[in-house]
Amino acid sequence: MNSDAATLVEQLRQKRGLDGVFTENRMVHTQEIRSAVERIRTAMTKQEHIGIFGDYDCDGVVAVSLLVRFFHRHDIKPYVRLPHRVQDGYGLHAGIVQELKNAGVTLLITADTGMSSAPEISALKTYGIDTVVTDHHTIPEHMPPAVATVHPALMTGFHPPYPSGAGVVYRLLEALEEGPWKGMETDTALAMVGMIADLVELKGENRLLVQQGLQALRHLGTSTPLARLTTIAGLKLDRVTSTDVAFRLAPRINASGRMDDPMIALQALLGNEEALEKLDVLNRARQQETETLVQAARESLGINKGMTNVLPPLIALAAEEYPHGIIGLIAGKLTEETGHPSMVATADGEQCVASLRSPPCYHVTEGLTRCSDLLEQFGGHAQAAGCTLKQKHWGELCRRMVEDVRERTDADALQPTLTIDAELRLEDISLDLLRTLARLEPYGEGNREPLFLLRDVSLDLPRCIGRERNHLQCTITGRKTIGFRLGHLIPQCAGPLDIACRIALDEWQGYQQPQIVIEDMRRSNSRFQIPKTKETPIHNVR
Repeated sequence: MNSDAATLVEQLRQKRGLDGVFTENRMVHTQEIRSAVERIRTAMTKQEHIGIFGDYDCDGVVAVSLLVRFFHRHDIKPYVRLPHRVQDGYGLHAGIVQELKNAGVTLLITADTGMSSAPEISALKTYGIDTVVTDHHTIPEHMPPAVATVHPALMTGFHPPYPSGAGVVYRLLEALEEGPWKGMETDTALAMVGMIADLVELKGENRLLVQQGLQALRHLGTSTPLARLTTIAGLKLDRVTSTDVAFRLAPRINASGRMDDPMIALQALLGNEEALEKLDVLNRARQQETETLVQAARESLGINKGMTNVLPPLIALAAEEYPHGIIGLIAGKLTEETGHPSMVATADGEQCVASLRSPPCYHVTEGLTRCSDLLEQFGGHAQAAGCTLKQKHWGELCRRMVEDVRERTDADALQPTLTIDAELRLEDISLDLLRTLARLEPYGEGNREPLFLLRDVSLDLPRCIGRERNHLQCTITGRKTIGFRLGHLIPQCAGPLDIACRIALDEWQGYQQPQIVIEDMRRSNSRFQIPKTKETPIHNVR
């Protein structure tokens, strides 16, 4: 398998555009960065009161932490404000502008936000408050009147894929520090967490920064806050992967903004031990509440009974009991399981706040744009968006979005799909294969973990495991195998199956072996071939 595995990995590297050597970051040499550095240094020299405003998600919190750490290194205590998801909503608003004025701030630096805040930044300007915007979101029609705008899309010679908000701030720090600095490893690791959490494409300079950040995290002292969070998450510091960051670290940082106050996550990243412990508690509560609400949504839509063929083109749900911080997770789960765009809203009095998720076949933000006459606010990306509207317009929004999806997508595209990279034989699965595949890491957006097809296999000794007894565990010709959340399929798993799977490393008491991780399965069909198109439907056994 050695030569075959090496050939496969090389083909995937080329197909995914992972090759390329980057010796310096072009962003730090642009005029936009220089303008921002000049204004920040002036404020530091004149001992102005500096303010920092960010976002409540993981990327935003990490970006703010990078700025706070920079100023603390220079014995400056900035005024820090993170918006509360329920009390403030997204972005700057008039109340926060007034807070900054009352606090005596003369320079505001935004982190992972600001591009859509032209009116608020104009108001700050009338109060004599300058603003340096650092952001990576969509460029608006009306630019904010900032003294400097650090945004990769505005920088000459800088091309996609662009970094996240934390990545942009990290590049600003490189220009401010002009060389290695004390705590640089921690800052590099923090930027990496924000990049992975915000699902930026891990190619080019993004890939390099994430690689450097993972390496930095693995060498952090065990007492540093991010290392402590890694340990609390049950991870081994010296073996953390991008997948661990995506599914174990980022959700804990996100949990504070979803379930409580994002300042808890910021305090944790700055070293507050009580806040670090609380993140774990909030994350467990987030997991439990999400699972409960998703399960109820499944039942209401008939998904648990296999009735996905009768779903409308767009799934729309609204309820008072849906928390603001969970609606995006519910929508994401429903889209993942059904292949349909989802719009989930919390109805609060006269208002609805909705979060939307979509498969690649439909651009959900463009859909909202076509319905903008019904909305008070909206924004997002191709596959994730949010909006605010009057509750009386909810029914009409649902009707028009359903029609929009129907008009712009093929019904056959609205189904869950998996991308198969190659077919494996059971004898190919080895530690050597895992070592060769490791050349593709770090995994993330634009470079997902490879998915393989195993044909005509039998599941031996299947059983349900886990606290909820919902995971499938078995062996395939002696090889340890697990299927997360697939325990319900055990009664239907007799006979040969085609398996879509990942190959992972299982370690127990120092012994290492490859493990098959089942993503999906179907009854074996000798006519089934890997198609030339990249999307290969592999459906759960029914």
